[in-house]
This record gives sequence, C-alpha cells and structure tokens, in this order.
Amino acid sequence: MINLDHYTETIKEFLQTSMVRFQSENGEPNSIGIYCCPWAGWLTTNFNVDKTLRETENNCPDFEFVEYDGLELEGWQDEYESDEPMYVVGGRTMKHDHDSGDEELNGLVFRYLEPIAISVKAQFGIDVELQMLDSNYVKVY
Repeated sequence: MINLDHYTETIKEFLQTSMVRFQSENGEPNSIGIYCCPWAGWLTTNFNVDKTLRETENNCPDFEFVEYDGLELEGWQDEYESDEPMYVVGGRTMKHDHDSGDEELNGLVFRYLEPIAISVKAQFGIDVELQMLDSNYVKVY
C-alpha cells in the first residue's frame, strides 16, 4: 500500500530545490511544468524561459528545459506492479484495477498534486502546469 500523504513534504522540497537551482543557473522562468507518472513512480520539473505555455501546447515534454530535475518516488512502481495495488490519500483508500486502465490512478495522483502545484504558483508567482504522463489529466494554474 502506498500512502501518498507520506510523500508530500518530499515532493514540496524537491520542487522548491529544483526551482531555486533553475533560477540560479538559468534566470527566471515564466512557467514550470510538473510532470508525473504514477505507475512508474517519477516526477520531473520542466521549465520555460522564452517559450509560452501556448507554444508548448500544454505538454511538458515540449518545454524548453525538459526533465530539468527528476524525483524517484520510492515504492510507487513496485506497488503498481503488485497484484492488487492500494493507494491511500487523505484517509481514503483506492484499490487499483489493472483491467480498467490507469486513468483512475492518474486522477487520484493528479488531485493529490493539485494543492502542491497551486502552492508553487503562489510561492513563485509563475504559471504552473500539472500533467500526468499519457493521460487526459493536465491543467495550468
């Protein structure tokens, strides 16, 4: 079982560190893309300096600085590959059904990451795109 809430501080610290390092190496970005693959257990930061989100067509792989930083979310892939993956967030449990595809899991992780993305926007004052790999879950804040 993966309790997503246990990863919140790690993810926030990763995003903070990535942003600060990017600023020191490349100047001020106009947007950050938070790209996540729940089933493989990774999250990347992607940055634009000159390109707009419109030019990237709201697709993190099209950002100027793709996969600038990466965070491996320990245990996520092993849980996904188990016979009956279980995820907990905010005290609620979801059992993942492999036969139904991944969109339900993408939605769960997307909703979990939304407040984090919103806090990044508030902290740094730039556009933030949150996107799940191979999913319809994508939003700009």
